[in-house]
Amino acid sequence: VIQMNIFMVILLLPIAVHAFFKLGRKAHAAHRLFLALIFLTILILILEIFSVLLNSNTYINFITVHKLVDTIGFTLTPLVPILAVLFVYKKTNQMQKLNRKSILVLSVPFVVNSILSLGSFNINWIFAITNENIYIRGPLWLVSPMTSYFYYVVNLLFLYKVREKLNREELLIFSLLTLIPSLLSIFQLYYFVYLTIWNSVAIAVVINYIFIIHNQIKIDPLTQLGNRIAYDEYLAILSRKSNIILAVVNIDLDDFKIINDIFGHHEGDKVLRVFARHLEEVFNGKGVSIRLGGDEFIVLVNENRRELVEKYIETLKNNINTYNETSSMPYHIKFSYGMAIFNNT
Repeated sequence: VIQMNIFMVILLLPIAVHAFFKLGRKAHAAHRLFLALIFLTILILILEIFSVLLNSNTYINFITVHKLVDTIGFTLTPLVPILAVLFVYKKTNQMQKLNRKSILVLSVPFVVNSILSLGSFNINWIFAITNENIYIRGPLWLVSPMTSYFYYVVNLLFLYKVREKLNREELLIFSLLTLIPSLLSIFQLYYFVYLTIWNSVAIAVVINYIFIIHNQIKIDPLTQLGNRIAYDEYLAILSRKSNIILAVVNIDLDDFKIINDIFGHHEGDKVLRVFARHLEEVFNGKGVSIRLGGDEFIVLVNENRRELVEKYIETLKNNINTYNETSSMPYHIKFSYGMAIFNNT
């Protein structure tokens, strides 16, 4: 177990450094959550290494340290599936925040587990360290794995709920953050003696990070919208469907060249980022927003009712007008658009 954990720490450390510089500085909320997930997994792997090392009467003088290591480990354990839930939520609902009821439901199991874990330092609820410095399970030990499984189930239910927002690849990769640790933790006693649950979490994290990095080539670095590669991929996905309901909205920013010439390209970049955020706010969950290049955008909306798409665009106009009224800049952001409806059902 120790050797495998050390290997996983060595594997994750360069990934964590790479993620910090690749995702950390300008990352949106989902990537910041994933970055936290990487570092937390490394921390728990290190705690488990120390826990196994100290689990011997050879280190009987370090009983207090042993208790502290296990207390921290059991307290932090549910944070891993919690971060996985929040990561998936942010990837699919970038513009929406969790409501208070959802936050309360997600918090209760974690709080209960934390109280029992912290109390185990003296009262031996979840675990106990004997006078011989040996770890044993406490009477409430099941609370810890059941807490984690609660969040695993929440994540799977949420993925099922938002399955229509994700392609098959995304659905599979995000599911692995839950499926790999939950399934291997069940079968490790029989088939994976040397593979602990945290090794499996590390494997799932690595797979998801490879997927995230791969997806970076499909993201416009300035606006964080999809680029032409994402556009071509989405069209390829549509081409494999027999029934397609789609509205295509082409958008150009008006007088964008004038803004660049008078106020500079830095201000022009700001306009593109602002407009991209408003596009996401209006069309998130309804379609895919793409920056084709320059000041040209295209939105592929999963809708064939023209009046409804027009309503979305009207909301976009109102939001842009509100921004213009509150902005201190002497220019206004304006756009023109064209629309086509496709329906072969």
